[in-house]
Amino acid sequence: MKKTRAPDLTSERIELILATIDGWKGKLTWALLIEAVEKATGIVYSRFTLFEYPDIANAYTLKKEALRGTFKGEPSLPRDEKVRAALEQVERLQATVDRLKNENMLLKEQFVTWANNAERKGVTMMMLNAPLPRPPRERTKGED
Repeated sequence: MKKTRAPDLTSERIELILATIDGWKGKLTWALLIEAVEKATGIVYSRFTLFEYPDIANAYTLKKEALRGTFKGEPSLPRDEKVRAALEQVERLQATVDRLKNENMLLKEQFVTWANNAERKGVTMMMLNAPLPRPPRERTKGED
């Protein structure tokens, strides 16, 4: 019997996966992440599919490194439920900030590469910064 292909990852599903990684506690493996994604989306994606998306791969690597650093000797959690919830939210938000900083750094590196390559091909910064042409908005798709 032929396996059915999982649907493409939409931007909403990617954001959900990134949020899952950002809030991850304990041991992180691709198999555990795939299980968590299946619980969240109802869809089983392969490790290779998830790894094809740079945002997911980078978030996974960053979280894995962060967990290695804090895995030993974690402080005990406060007894107050509200304080624990607030601390967990702070951790998730900090993980999101760290991931976004890493993505921003990668995008800056990519921009420098593109700018350098464009300059070598004779494309000026003025040409690159020229405004985009306005799309024709007179007609809708259904009109002819």
